[in-house]
Amino acid sequence: MLERQMQEMRDLPERVNNLESQILHLRHEIRDEFSSIRSEIRTELVTKGELGEAVTTLRGEIAGAVTTLTKAIADTNTHMRALHEDALSRIATIGEGRRRRKRRS
Repeated sequence: MLERQMQEMRDLPERVNNLESQILHLRHEIRDEFSSIRSEIRTELVTKGELGEAVTTLRGEIAGAVTTLTKAIADTNTHMRALHEDALSRIATIGEGRRRRKRRS
């Protein structure tokens, strides 16, 4: 038993070296994985940032289009009112002409 313990004591430095090697290997793997995760997060943030910029740009374009459409509708309404007034005036003129003809007859 003493011999076994002595052998274990002799093997201890090698076992510690092996354990140290495994720990270093694990540290490298963890560091690489964290680095990979950080890189993926940065990529996602950039993508989301680009998406946010695109949404902001589209909002501006939509707002501009709505403003243009609102102005076009207002201009169309003004033109329609003018045409309506013109049509009413012409109808009134035609009506006056018919009344004058009836009186002369």
